[in-house]
Amino acid sequence: MIKSILKFFSVTFISISFTIISTVASAEITINWPSIWVGKDSKTTVIRELVDEFNAANAGAIKVVIEEQTDYDIYAQKLTAQISTGDLPDVFTVGADLLDILHRSGKAMDLAPHVGSDSHWNNVYPENALQSNMMGGQLTALPYELFVTPVTYNKKLLKAAGYDEFPATYDEFFKMCEAVTATGKVCTSQMTGKNAWTSMLWFSQAVASAGGPDVYERGLDDPAWVQAFEVMEKMYMYTTSDAIGADAGVSGGHFLNERTAVFMNGPWFIARYTSDGIPGLHANIGVAPAPMLTGGEGAPGGYVGGRQSSLAAGKQSDPAKEEAVVKFLKWLTTPENVARLSYSSGAMFIVKADLPSDMDRLFIEMNEQKGNAPYVAPTFSNGIASLPISKEFPQALSALAIGDVTPEGAVEMLKDAE
Repeated sequence: MIKSILKFFSVTFISISFTIISTVASAEITINWPSIWVGKDSKTTVIRELVDEFNAANAGAIKVVIEEQTDYDIYAQKLTAQISTGDLPDVFTVGADLLDILHRSGKAMDLAPHVGSDSHWNNVYPENALQSNMMGGQLTALPYELFVTPVTYNKKLLKAAGYDEFPATYDEFFKMCEAVTATGKVCTSQMTGKNAWTSMLWFSQAVASAGGPDVYERGLDDPAWVQAFEVMEKMYMYTTSDAIGADAGVSGGHFLNERTAVFMNGPWFIARYTSDGIPGLHANIGVAPAPMLTGGEGAPGGYVGGRQSSLAAGKQSDPAKEEAVVKFLKWLTTPENVARLSYSSGAMFIVKADLPSDMDRLFIEMNEQKGNAPYVAPTFSNGIASLPISKEFPQALSALAIGDVTPEGAVEMLKDAE
């Protein structure tokens, strides 16, 4: 009888112990992160390292799983749909073009209580930086990556065309393009595919040069918009034959392989001049402010840039998972980790971080030019603050480039999209 009782308690104890162990083992919290910083993105390696280090430090408790998003346009479309339904990822990046939609949806985790109860984010962000993402007292996302978009040019190809310095005006610029063409090279890398990113940056520079940095406040009836499309119409006279419909890979690939002399992109592209460019390309790269329109309201040295991405999270019903998400966001925003990201990729971040003295010279030059700029105007997609108009821009540009519409007609296409 006693043996039977002991056997019963022994089995019961083992069963309870197994249940407890199983419960503990299953308590690991999984955080899904559909990340755009994958593939050829210059931040890929360090992002992967940071996730692996976080997972190792929180083994058995928290695990972050990266879901690779290799196409930003598809990612943005999917995220837009998720914002609408409220079925948001645990952690995600949001561009300035979708930030207002996310704010108004009320579907994202409010990070304001976590900022108020912890000094971490108040310490690592510059004063008032977090306020830029506040709406109605709620902090929908953490400002993260910044960018500027100067002209990037191949000094060797320009020298072969007779130019030692980058032109300061568009009149001089197009004369230079004629000279570059005469050497057998193509002047600029352009694109109309997807979001027309590279060409959109040129357009942003042109409209700010024509109408000044506050041009977006005056709407599409301002003459600066026609002037900017006039610049783009001429720009497409000096680009590659495959620019119509080309995506960023094609546009950037021409510059990386010295088929074009002039390119425009952000600091995150710096690492690719070495990793993906032809041998010696990085040494031949120069950066400069975009040319100015004679008689325009912009100022020489004006830059275009702004907030590239913010970190956000979906609402969580489980307080433990919410705390786990916040812990990971803090990990991504520590000054040490941000410095690693910036050093390896050339990307710029709003988080305060001590950067190494041996940062890439192109990063330093961009930073210095930005610091000396009379203004940093927003990109067209950020400044216009209208997703329908932003989506119409590639179509308007394509129609302009093939001669289906005039610059005035291209502006009308944007107006019709409102």
